[in-house]
Amino acid sequence: MSRSPHPDRPRGAASALRPTARGWALLVTGLLAAGTAPALGQRDLLRVGVLLTALSLFSALVAHRSSRTLDLVSRSTSGLVEAGASTPVRLTVRGRGRPAGRVVLEDAVPLALGGTARVAVPRLAGGETLELQHTVRSDVRGSYRVGPATVRARDPFGLVVASRTVGEATDLDVLPRVHRLADVPLGDLGGSRGPSVGTAAATSPDDAAIRTYRVGDDLRRVHWRSTARRGEVMVRADEHPGRPDAVLLLDDRAGAHHGRGAASSLEWAVSAAASAAAHLHGRGHRVRLLHAGLLHEAPATGEASAVRSLLQALARLRPGPDDGLARSLTALGRSGPAVLVAFLAEVDEADVQPLASARPPGAPALAVLQRTRLWQPGAPPDEEDPAVARLRRAHLVLARAGWRTAVATPATGVAQAWASAARGTPAPSAPAAPAGAAATGGRP
Repeated sequence: MSRSPHPDRPRGAASALRPTARGWALLVTGLLAAGTAPALGQRDLLRVGVLLTALSLFSALVAHRSSRTLDLVSRSTSGLVEAGASTPVRLTVRGRGRPAGRVVLEDAVPLALGGTARVAVPRLAGGETLELQHTVRSDVRGSYRVGPATVRARDPFGLVVASRTVGEATDLDVLPRVHRLADVPLGDLGGSRGPSVGTAAATSPDDAAIRTYRVGDDLRRVHWRSTARRGEVMVRADEHPGRPDAVLLLDDRAGAHHGRGAASSLEWAVSAAASAAAHLHGRGHRVRLLHAGLLHEAPATGEASAVRSLLQALARLRPGPDDGLARSLTALGRSGPAVLVAFLAEVDEADVQPLASARPPGAPALAVLQRTRLWQPGAPPDEEDPAVARLRRAHLVLARAGWRTAVATPATGVAQAWASAARGTPAPSAPAAPAGAAATGGRP
């Protein structure tokens, strides 16, 4: 929410005046008539010219005053919205006198969110307030600026439009899509500290923290007694101090991803990372995000705040440098023991070799490898592409090192890729397994 520090004081610059097409025609006609009448000796033509010119000036004065009869008191937004969902923007306005003409409030909205919103404002008396609302929506994650608003007033004759900027802009983060992921017990992922979800669901309410329901939570974890008492759906958070940290490694190299907009391979990876972050945090892990060598740690101010912080970081993520994966692998060595989840773009054996040795003994590690070239429009699934051979070798290196792996294409859903990697059986770390036995997530 962004509020004006002085709601009683009009904000914005002086009104800008602009004649309409009708206004220009009337003004030009009046000036021509007034200018040529003396030469033609036509007094009546002079009177008409003066009248039309005066009418144009009077209309400008009326439009100017009408634009000063409205102030923006406050703007309210949620500040966060998931891609593909809509969110309301509420504008509270206050009248400073009844306008003589028509008044419209325009809110500057980026095209990605739907474009400028226009709301007609009824005539308000001085001091009278009114709440207006419009809706924004985006299918593409990102951080956007909404506002400022503009008051546009038109005189009763439709000759002049006066505009005045009011209020301030606010930031709106469109979060990546979060998919519900398979609730695979951590014990099935290669060992973890603390009980699995299946065990935690059978514990008493005193053994598990209670929190509000989030989209994607397992309904088997609903705590009905707390739900009935509080009037909102509550679930067992199942946060145990024995749960290890989780590090999400996102390969955001610009040169390794393909496609455009919401249909690009990078957006698929970002959505997958967001889904994994929400899922693992709901299982009691402290999740950290690693990309382009930067380790983002969520603040320990509460579960909802931690997940929101991670999703905001992903919403603002931009394509990284070509050495971003190498930087992340260097930083990964300083992150300490943790559950590792990696979303990798075009990689080869050399790229993942440091990652293969980064898995702590006994700790679960998942990797989803994307065939990013298939995200190019019209790209054929060429199995003879050298990139496919490189991806297969990288897949084999990780599987031999005990990683659970899966390969994703544009036709692969995020939940499907997660389930394929999480439920797979890693190849033994020694001796080297044959290529056919290592591809646990399906052949690339």
